[in-house]
Amino acid sequence: MQVRDRLRRAAAAGVVGRERELTTLQGLLRRGQGPAVVFVSGPGGIGKSTVSIGAVAALDHRALVLDGRGFEPTPAGFLSALAGGLGLPDIPSPDAAATALDHAGIGTLVIDSYERLNLLDGWLRNDFLVALPAELTTVIVGRRPPNVAWRTAAGWRRLLAELVVGPLEDADARLLVERRGLPAETAEKVVRYGRGHPLALELLTEALARHPRLELPGGPPAEVVEELFEVLLDDLDAVERRSVESAAVLRRVTQPLLAAVLADDPLDTEQSWRALRSLPFTRVTPAGLEIASIARQAIAGALEIRDPARVRQLRKRAAAAALQDVERGPSWDATADLIYLIQNPIIRNSYLPPADHQHPVEAAASDDRAAVLAIAERYDGQAGRAVVDDWWRCHPSAFAVARAPDGAVSAFSILVPLHEVDPGLAGRDAVLAAFHADVRRRPLPTGGTALVLRRVLGLRRGEDPSPEIGAMVVDMKRHYLEMRPSLARVFVGIGDWRAQSPVLRTLGFDRIGPEVGVAALQPCALDFGPGSVDGWLQRLVFAEAAPTRAEPAPAPPVFAQLSAREREVLTVLAEGVTNQQLADRLFISERTANRHLSNIFTKLGVRTRTAAARVAIEAGLTG
Repeated sequence: MQVRDRLRRAAAAGVVGRERELTTLQGLLRRGQGPAVVFVSGPGGIGKSTVSIGAVAALDHRALVLDGRGFEPTPAGFLSALAGGLGLPDIPSPDAAATALDHAGIGTLVIDSYERLNLLDGWLRNDFLVALPAELTTVIVGRRPPNVAWRTAAGWRRLLAELVVGPLEDADARLLVERRGLPAETAEKVVRYGRGHPLALELLTEALARHPRLELPGGPPAEVVEELFEVLLDDLDAVERRSVESAAVLRRVTQPLLAAVLADDPLDTEQSWRALRSLPFTRVTPAGLEIASIARQAIAGALEIRDPARVRQLRKRAAAAALQDVERGPSWDATADLIYLIQNPIIRNSYLPPADHQHPVEAAASDDRAAVLAIAERYDGQAGRAVVDDWWRCHPSAFAVARAPDGAVSAFSILVPLHEVDPGLAGRDAVLAAFHADVRRRPLPTGGTALVLRRVLGLRRGEDPSPEIGAMVVDMKRHYLEMRPSLARVFVGIGDWRAQSPVLRTLGFDRIGPEVGVAALQPCALDFGPGSVDGWLQRLVFAEAAPTRAEPAPAPPVFAQLSAREREVLTVLAEGVTNQQLADRLFISERTANRHLSNIFTKLGVRTRTAAARVAIEAGLTG
């Protein structure tokens, strides 16, 4: 026996209860006998990662765990994280990854926090996982079950298994609480009020250890958690509490970021750092200190309701500090910090998708050509279809598609770096010719590149906002990340500039000439300016926090008035759920859900849930 074997056994022993889940998952992970992919899903704080890591720790073969919170959601970022996990300098491709995993004797690959890898879903399914050794099983751990593309893609349905992690059984909850040494009567109260939710149980235990006579809150676990956060925060003095609230606005907490957001507070940064580390809902990671997502949402959400002006100021300070990190050298963590601060969902959702929001986008297959051309003809006529067909012949790999639940193509996009476009296309496509003319008129900066989104159309609504178009636009953000810091400009052809301009102008797009081409498309461009994508992100944060008064800003789309949490609430509301169902889905109390809905109705100028849901659907927030 080696030390690694003892470590595996110790990790497995650290899982309290969960015998059913552990036994089920371990049975699925028998090397060479199980499914190719196992999805482990459940709400935040329920213990998905604990169950998954505990199960693989007891296996008789090697396993590798990758945490989706720790790397860039691009193929290059994933392969780099995989190389680091295997102790290799580089892994250039999925085939090389398969060889490396095989040589290392890895029988199980765990991809944790999968909701953070939204942009990688299609690449993982169609490029990476299909290259792996047949006897290797990949465990995907996240808040959502597999999306429709996994269930409709040829062959995958038979190679999938699912495990849903729910609340702890009473006996397991009792065992978890008893390990903390509480008296039997107190432990029983914790079990009763915690209702099997591990985070609620931990917080109840912590609160009672500090306040043995505390009157425990009742209600669903979400309401218990919210009230217990208040109890724990009340233990801090006023200045320390202010620092915790400020830190909750951040994706991760580093001392420079903390110093930035506390610029006008009397609390010493080092003292604040120590206070944050001592809290039961924080943990230290290689990238910095992280507040548990449920705690961060509850604290930041309450602060946004109470003092929105302060939250805007905190975002501005954090954005300035994050950009300084970027200027010291390209860093995914710094870019992710900026994305987290953005409120515009078209940008933010590329890294932090709303609850249950799925984007089954993937590279188009040869069989998709007819469906793509049919959509193009429906909205751009036969001449427009011919142009799209020309692009298909020259650049089939530039096409991506979104799929409906039955697997049919529901939208497509054509996306390719300008320098990779076949030169002959410009002579046959007036829109592409307009893009080239703009580069001649306004040369790109030295070393700068441009990206072309030639056309994006949905089957149901063309280029108008819809879940399908939202999925395609979010997919485009992966290319933004991959091409930074050299990406200087993005070109797009728009059919109805007047209808689309409220969203496009908010992002920084503007017209670069008259309408051209057989479909009379409007050529538009977004210039990222100094700092490429990261500089643009910072400027978006600043614009959201304090629009310039010297020159009136264009009117933002109605959903841009909402906070990130309010848009998440609106997204779920559009599914027709009750207030209690909405609260359960987002793990907030019904009281908090009602406060969010009241704010949403006021900001949108509507009076009913139906009217609010219509705004969400028209904005493409539903998925």
